[in-house]
Order: sequence, then C-alpha cells, then structure tokens
Amino acid sequence: MSARPRSRRQEQVQFATELRAAGRTWPEAAAAVRHRYRVNARVAPRLARGLSQRQVAELWNQRWPDDPKTFKNISTWELWPASTGHAPSLDTLDRLAQLYECSVADLLADLPTHGHPPPHPSPAPASPAPAVGADLLDGRAAEPLLLTPQLASTLVHRLHDVRFEELAQALIMWVQQANPGLNRRELLLKISTALTVAAAAPLLDIADADERDRVVAVLDDPGRLDLATITHAERVLQHYRRQGDVLGPQIALQTALAQRQVIADLIAGAPEDLRPRVLTVYAELSQMVGWQLYNLGDYRAAQYYYDDARTAAHDAENTELVTYVLCTMSQLATWQNKPRVGIDHAIAAQAWAAQTDSPAALGYAADVAARAFAAAQQHDKAQRALEQEHAAVRDMAASPPLASWWYFYDESFYWGTSAECALVLGTPEKALAAARTSLPMIDPTNVHNYAHTLALQSQAHLQQGDIPEASTIVGDIARISGINRSPRITQRIADLRTALTPWQRSRAVRTLDDLLASYRLTGSSSTNKS
Repeated sequence: MSARPRSRRQEQVQFATELRAAGRTWPEAAAAVRHRYRVNARVAPRLARGLSQRQVAELWNQRWPDDPKTFKNISTWELWPASTGHAPSLDTLDRLAQLYECSVADLLADLPTHGHPPPHPSPAPASPAPAVGADLLDGRAAEPLLLTPQLASTLVHRLHDVRFEELAQALIMWVQQANPGLNRRELLLKISTALTVAAAAPLLDIADADERDRVVAVLDDPGRLDLATITHAERVLQHYRRQGDVLGPQIALQTALAQRQVIADLIAGAPEDLRPRVLTVYAELSQMVGWQLYNLGDYRAAQYYYDDARTAAHDAENTELVTYVLCTMSQLATWQNKPRVGIDHAIAAQAWAAQTDSPAALGYAADVAARAFAAAQQHDKAQRALEQEHAAVRDMAASPPLASWWYFYDESFYWGTSAECALVLGTPEKALAAARTSLPMIDPTNVHNYAHTLALQSQAHLQQGDIPEASTIVGDIARISGINRSPRITQRIADLRTALTPWQRSRAVRTLDDLLASYRLTGSSSTNKS
C-alpha cells in the first residue's frame, strides 16, 4: 500500500503513477488528473508528471536553447483562455506536446466546441471518485467553508512543500473559472486565510529542531544572534512580500508588523558585525508595513513607516535600500496628487542610486521620477527619465539584481510605467501599446501588479472611445479582486466605472454593472489618481 501523500502535489503524482502502472498512457493520466482536480488541459499534464512550472521551463530550454522560456511563460500559457493568460501559439503547443508526450489536441481538450452536437450524447468518461477533501477549491461549493483549527492544521501539513507561487496560481485559476454568481465571498476569505497559514513562513517555521531551538534562544538573548539566524530572517522576507502581492494588504500587514517587532527586539543586543544586516532586515520590514498601509489607503501611517525604514537603511549604510525606500516615498506622494513632493523624493533616490553599482536602483529611481514628472505635466523630463530607465533595465539583463526587494522590478514594470505616463500625458495609443507589451511579461501570481496594468489598458481603451473593451477589462480586474481585495485595486475599479458613466445605458456597461454587483464592487469614485 502506498504511503499517504503529504501534499497535494504528491497526491497528484501518486494518482498519476498508479494510473500509469495500470497501463494508462500519459494523455490518459493527464485527463484523469484534469477531471479529478478540476484543472485545465494545459496544467494537467504537468501535474501528472510532478513538474513545477520552473522545471518545465528548464526542460524547454534544454531542448530549444535558442528560444528560452521562464516559468512566467509557462504560467501565462496555463492561465489562458482566461483574460489574465496569454494564448500559446501553435508552435508553442506543439513543443509542449513534445515535452508532455501527448497531442496538441490533448492540450486543448477543455476548450468548447462550436460544431453540431452529436445526435445522442456520449457518456462522460468515468473518473475515479475524489478523495474526501481532495478539492478545497471546487467552484461548485455552496456551503460556507469554516476554517477550523483542525482544517488549518491539515492545510499546513498538506501544503508544506508546495511553492507559494504555484499555490497562488491554483487560487487564481479557480477564481477565473468559477461562476461569479456564487455567493462565495466567505469562501474566498477562508481560503485566503488558509493560504496565509501556509505562506506566512514565520521566523520560527524551521523544520530542524536544533536550529529552531537556537532561534528561540536568540529571541531570549539577542546577544546570541548568529549568522544562521539572520540569514533565515532574510530568506523569509520574500514570503512576506509575495503574500501581499497575491492576497492583499489586509492579510499581509499583520505578518509584517509581527516580524518587524521580533527583529526590532534583536537590534540593540546584536553583535556589531551583524548589526548592519539586522538593521537592513528591520528597514525592509518597516518599508513592507508602509507599503501595505499605502495599499490600504492609510497614507499618513504609510509615511511614518517609510520614514522609519529610510532611517534604519541609513543606519545600516545600505545605500541601495535607501534608494528603494525613497522610491516608494516618491510613489506615495505622486499617488496623493503631490507630484512636486514626488519629484523631490525621486531626485534624492537618483542621487543615492548613482552611488551604487545596481542597475535596478538606477532604473527604479528613474521610474518613479518619470511618473512624478508626468503627473506634474513636465513632458520632456518624464521622457528623459523613461529613457534612463529603459537603459538601466537593459543593463539588468546582464547584471541581475541581488537584493531581494527588486523581485518585482523587470522590463514589464518599465512598460507599465510607460503606459501610465502616456495616459497622464494624453497619448492613449502609446499607452495601449505599452500596456499590451507589459502584460504578458508579468507574473500572473503578482495579482497587485497584474491588476494595475489591466487598469492602464482599460483606461487607454476608454480614452480611445472603445467602451466595450474598456468595460470587459474592468470586469477582469473585478475577478482578480476576488483574490486580492486591495483598496487601491477596488479604487481603480471605481475610478474606471465612474469614467464610464456617460455610457451607463450601453449593453457593455450594464453587463459590467451586473458583474460588479456579483462581486460586491458597486459605487464610484471621483478621485483622480495617477
């Protein structure tokens, strides 16, 4: 008898392995996985083989090194045909079929057919009955899910070795495919809570008992802080950032605040040689708290934590982190319609970035400068800043950033900012082209960035008078809000809906209003944000 699987991934692989042992082909095993776990036909063959998106990209690159791909490419192909995905070409489908040892038709098996139905419906293929609790994300769920302590414990056990981006991917795909008419708000809230339990990765979430005991001893006596403990604290920072990107600030804020306090207690007694690294972690956590408060709309509190982060980064003599914090301060000011303050912070960020050898620091400082100059209607300066950013982004390809806080910053971000500036400066055609360039490059599990780039695309269509397309994209953002209910995302939805008011009797806007009502996203906003 096979051992009980410890995770959903192991369960899927074990299921497919048993089917293969029974004589099923890879396509047949993938089809069974698709029906049992309710995933689409591009995802199922990967899950049947126990591969991550990153591993599929590596296999692709081994076979076709002249056409390299990353896990982001695999992710967008798997999300399609949802609007957050990117349609794979026939060549791409053929290569994926080669990797998965199936036909192209197998990868499209879940798409609707548009021919005449057969005279007598064929019986549906039999599939094994799902195990109890096998599909927590069943779109047909009607009863509210209560996250009991026992269920939370089970989720932590089953999801312990699942990559967070894959977990987020599963949630996004479910939200995209589920019926928006379902009363599922409480269900989403409970699932988000479960994801938080799995993703928070607190300082004491350490498998090795000896290492955990050592960290506990450090918390009791900060003077015992050692390199291993601070390295672990640095490593889990990325989990906190990703948590906010996917699940929203309401959930991520509490984790960041708690960890900030833990690190603050270590600073005073930290050994002198480790003090700069402890201060750097503290500064990152303060910036993270400020960022979540910014997304919650508490700008005064966000400014407080940004100031605290800047001071700690200076105390750590971490010039690159000082640059990053100043950039976020510039963004905050520009968002509040204070572009001259935003320019002030951006110029300071550029001055500090010039003292680093980091293309990411130079690029992001130019990025926030471009947005501030555009908001101040200083066209030429905005364009020069964008040119500086583009050059820095190209340099990043040869010298990838080492600091963890740059994880979000890449070429897609540059194109998104180009779209934003073009909208502010009244060139919607240029904005639409830039947004379309940006969107396929974005990691779809970064719900925050993906939603805001969709908003830029919708705004560009609106400025061009394409009301049906603008309305459709606002609906796509509404679906995303089922995962990440960030007030900044809901504000963008409200702003765009307000702009559609002159066409509110049109079929496209009435359809949008029905969708917004199903997601409880009614209302409007008169605030003009950049």
